[in-house]
Amino acid sequence: MTSDHSLTDGELARWIPIGGELSVSHAVLWTVILLTSLFDIVTTTVGLELGLREGNAVARALIESYGVVGLAILKIGALVVVALVWAALDERRSTAALVGFALVSSFVVALNTVALVTVL
Repeated sequence: MTSDHSLTDGELARWIPIGGELSVSHAVLWTVILLTSLFDIVTTTVGLELGLREGNAVARALIESYGVVGLAILKIGALVVVALVWAALDERRSTAALVGFALVSSFVVALNTVALVTVL
């Protein structure tokens, strides 16, 4: 039995790039985004253990309520949003979205690293 509301391959590919090739620039940007997201979690966790305070109010509330799991949930949620935006936009705009998120993530990791260096 099939549903009348199922997506065709073309409709699904519009939202999720299945079977398509990932451009080199997008592969590099996704690598940067995933690595900086991981480093953000690590540097934040180390900073909290050293007595530093999370600067992002939303992240701070999640950490206070759920610990590092809350931070991971926030980060995964952000990555899902970026992936959905990336999949929905044309090549130029999706590249801009990835560059923007990669820059912000890199900046956050740099700030976390500077904060860690000041307390070590």
